[in-house]
Amino acid sequence: MFGKTFKILIAALFLPVVVASTKAFFQGLSGIGIFNFNLVIVASGFLAYPIFHIVFFKPMYIYTIGHEVVHVLATWLSGGKVTSFNVSRSGGSVATTKSNLFISLSPYFVPIHVIVLLLAYWLLSRFYNLSGFAREFTFLVGFTISFHIFMTIEVMKARQSDILKTGYFFSVFFIYTANIFIIFLILSLLFGDVSFLSFAKNAFALSKEIYINIFNALVK
Repeated sequence: MFGKTFKILIAALFLPVVVASTKAFFQGLSGIGIFNFNLVIVASGFLAYPIFHIVFFKPMYIYTIGHEVVHVLATWLSGGKVTSFNVSRSGGSVATTKSNLFISLSPYFVPIHVIVLLLAYWLLSRFYNLSGFAREFTFLVGFTISFHIFMTIEVMKARQSDILKTGYFFSVFFIYTANIFIIFLILSLLFGDVSFLSFAKNAFALSKEIYINIFNALVK
């Protein structure tokens, strides 16, 4: 009972960071301009995925592969070893010699399919002139970001064990905030009008302001 109460308390303490990061995200994006052509293409790709998701099918197998691969990468980065790896159409699993917050939750906030797309485009551009495919690439960035978000929500609805282990509400808040930071980082690579460093500083400043306001309200 104490453990559950403690996890809820930690989640509540983290909530100002969630609010501040969300506000900083939209403030940062406002620098792009709503009529920016590349932003329109990214938004088109983002809106195209839910249509695909609803009308055609949910590519769960593709998502699961990426999900479990991120578990593997996070384990290696944490100094652990992978003892088994399984992916099927009904789900996937990875057994490791080590477990921590990063290993458990990273698949929910690391958009591996977006990262693979970015790396593939960068590598191919070293050998070929891909300027003629810039619009298609930008569209796919929006599409895969949307794919990551919608499929993550789909999976989290089942209350996965790795989420429950770290506390459901804290996990949801942490995953949401981490996604905001990583997605903004990706967008900052596409748009020169936004700065990830400025966004991060703004998120920190807004978080600090909220905590100070709460503290002042409590001590009065």
